[in-house]
Amino acid sequence: MYFNSTKLLLANTMMIGVIMTICSNNWVSMWMGLELSLLSFIPFMQTSNVISSESMMKYFIMQSVASTMLLFSVVIMLIGVSMMNEMIMTVSMLIKLGSAPFHNWVLLIIETMDYLVMFTMFTVLKMPPLSIMYQINSKMLIMPILLGMIVGSIFCLNQSSIRKTLAYSSIYNMGLMLTSVSNLNITFTYLMIYSISLLMLISIIKYLKVNFINQIMSNEYNNLLKINLWMNMLSMGGFPPLIGFMGKLLIIQFMLNNKEMIMTMILLTTSMLVTAFYTRMAFTSMISFSTLKKWDNLMNYTGFFITTLNLTLTPMMISFTLIC
Repeated sequence: MYFNSTKLLLANTMMIGVIMTICSNNWVSMWMGLELSLLSFIPFMQTSNVISSESMMKYFIMQSVASTMLLFSVVIMLIGVSMMNEMIMTVSMLIKLGSAPFHNWVLLIIETMDYLVMFTMFTVLKMPPLSIMYQINSKMLIMPILLGMIVGSIFCLNQSSIRKTLAYSSIYNMGLMLTSVSNLNITFTYLMIYSISLLMLISIIKYLKVNFINQIMSNEYNNLLKINLWMNMLSMGGFPPLIGFMGKLLIIQFMLNNKEMIMTMILLTTSMLVTAFYTRMAFTSMISFSTLKKWDNLMNYTGFFITTLNLTLTPMMISFTLIC
């Protein structure tokens, strides 16, 4: 399914739903924005894969369950019974975010999706639930945060599929975002930095047309492409001084300011595991012997731009913060 006017209209209505949820001042309007973005996103999941329709149905069912739970919690709030309201609403948003322990539906639908559609689901569609989580201001997020860090970092060590690796990475990063959800500026700044790193990595992986890690090892690429791939993997793992390190620095600073020492230690420990499996993916392409193909033309200017952006953006942002 190529890009056409229908996709353009659906992309517009999806962004209208996202903006509507973020800017609303009542729960019903937020629910309407969530439903609008949901229904607009589902057609993008259709691919030539025969089981993509099954993935679309799974995604629709899980999101509908979460939306129903949100409406149910709003009704409970309106009739004045507030005991269960916060818990039900928090669970519904955790399901929509695909955060642990409600993350299995993400792994079930991810294999049939296009990389750019997957990028949209991991970044743009996370913004409305995160803004609602900020409005809820729940105090019951310690367990989802811990599970997100542990599940996202440990379970990914056994993966060979690049899509599932990125899915577990999204679950891990969602745990980090939930730690700072009480400060929406830090959460959205981290989401923006994660989106830039993910977009650069996906653009290279999509160019290479690989779906599994061993395919990177068995193919021959030029040196610039290998360096770009390595740096993007390290950036996704939060390796200094690359751009991905800036986001983790923000989260660590926020947690230390709130005296959350145990959570910070867990974050640093699990971060090492995340860096380990991204380094493993990078080393499969860097260390394996290969010859340089004369007909392999990588987008040279794009490659240099991605390398420069990865190397310079974090020092520039830190310097700008110190100046201000």
